[in-house]
Amino acid sequence: MSLNAKTVRIAGSRPKKKAVSRQNKDNLYARIDESKFNRYVVHDLPRYRTYLSEGGAAIYSADELDALEEAGVSDRLPPRATGYYLDLAKRSDAVKNLIKARPEEMDDLSGEADPSNQLKYSPIPGLLHKYELCLVYVVRTCSSWCRYCYRSDFLTGKTGKDTASIHEVKDYIETHNAKVETGEITDKPKVREVLLSGGDPMVLSNRNLFDYLNGLAEAGVEVIRIGTKEMAFFPERFDDNFFEMLDLFHEVHPNVLVAFMVHFTHADEFLRLNEAGEYVRNERGGYLRNPLVERAATRLKSRPFVTLENQTPIIDGVNDDADALRLMQRELKRMGVNNHYFFQCREIEGFRAFAVPVEKAWKLHAESQHGLSGIERSRFALSTEAGKMEMVSVIDGDERLRALGGELGEALADGLVIFRLHRTPYSDRQSDIVIARRNPDALWISGYEDRILYDGRVRDAGDKWAPLLAALAPALLQAAE
Repeated sequence: MSLNAKTVRIAGSRPKKKAVSRQNKDNLYARIDESKFNRYVVHDLPRYRTYLSEGGAAIYSADELDALEEAGVSDRLPPRATGYYLDLAKRSDAVKNLIKARPEEMDDLSGEADPSNQLKYSPIPGLLHKYELCLVYVVRTCSSWCRYCYRSDFLTGKTGKDTASIHEVKDYIETHNAKVETGEITDKPKVREVLLSGGDPMVLSNRNLFDYLNGLAEAGVEVIRIGTKEMAFFPERFDDNFFEMLDLFHEVHPNVLVAFMVHFTHADEFLRLNEAGEYVRNERGGYLRNPLVERAATRLKSRPFVTLENQTPIIDGVNDDADALRLMQRELKRMGVNNHYFFQCREIEGFRAFAVPVEKAWKLHAESQHGLSGIERSRFALSTEAGKMEMVSVIDGDERLRALGGELGEALADGLVIFRLHRTPYSDRQSDIVIARRNPDALWISGYEDRILYDGRVRDAGDKWAPLLAALAPALLQAAE
């Protein structure tokens, strides 16, 4: 091999230099203890066959496993779940549908290999920098895999995305913030917040998770988010050793807020179910909680430097029910978890097997808000390349307006949808809107691109109005005559 040849590394194999992270910190790391967990993870079809033969939770029949193998479903995303979550799936169709692979996933693999063009915003491996917040990939797995996972390309390594080195991340943030201070960078603010993602950061050991937390705090990050579904998949992870590590981090960095972005998708994941799958209530009719989940949530919220926020997509066969969404939001808030976002299912490869049409999902979410107090409510949004687009309204059309003719008449007769740019990489477009003609079959923003009348995602005012002017052109010409 030539001495000048570059080393080719497989995604996820870049050196993390743990020894450097922990240099001169022996006393600190000596205070971090690890726990050995057996999650009894069942991964891919051969392991499921063994699991079933050993008397495990029968969420698949032998014929269903044969059908999955014939369809090649593992080529898209192997089925994977913890024993704890599989046992829960026996009592809950919603939970079962969240992790149960289906042959129809392979019927239509159209979609984005890199959802929302994330690599466009990746200045260094494993880091996305789109807003004042950065996202950092820290691990390539979760203890269970949601079938609709919008990071499936990362989990399977299909797009070459890598896990991040905390040293490269720390250097990037410090360099970026210094350039913002001097005015060398003006199009992005300082990085104040970082989201640890993956995969699920909570499958990391306590010391490895501390590496990232400590490195980010040393770089001046004020808020660290931990995106995790482990409280649903394996709540025992939140044990004494974890909380001692978390408290140690707070002792060293008392001014850093830690926000756990938990991903509860249905109330069955945190309310107590009996063997028949029914909610267990107290003597006053209130819902009792799953004791393992409640204990983890109670211990987290008892710490004033921690917040709990929930966000999840609306998924066909899982939570596409207004009453279920309302119950989940109400009971999450009672458990001390804030309702942050409900998302539209992303346009990943194979998304048509899971996605609820955008307008239907919006209506379900809107109906779920009825009867909720102001502190229990949430937003419904699409996480697009242009940013977080909150769906504000779906307006019914009036057939009489079709008489106006042209594209505008058609749009007003069919009805309109309105999105607001709730979060955008561009400060001059913050809170602008997008107005489009309705499309009840649309599963993503791509289903509206040829129907837009006003586009607040573009920079120039003339371009924003260009679609509407084009729709009005026939009428304007006629008026000019």
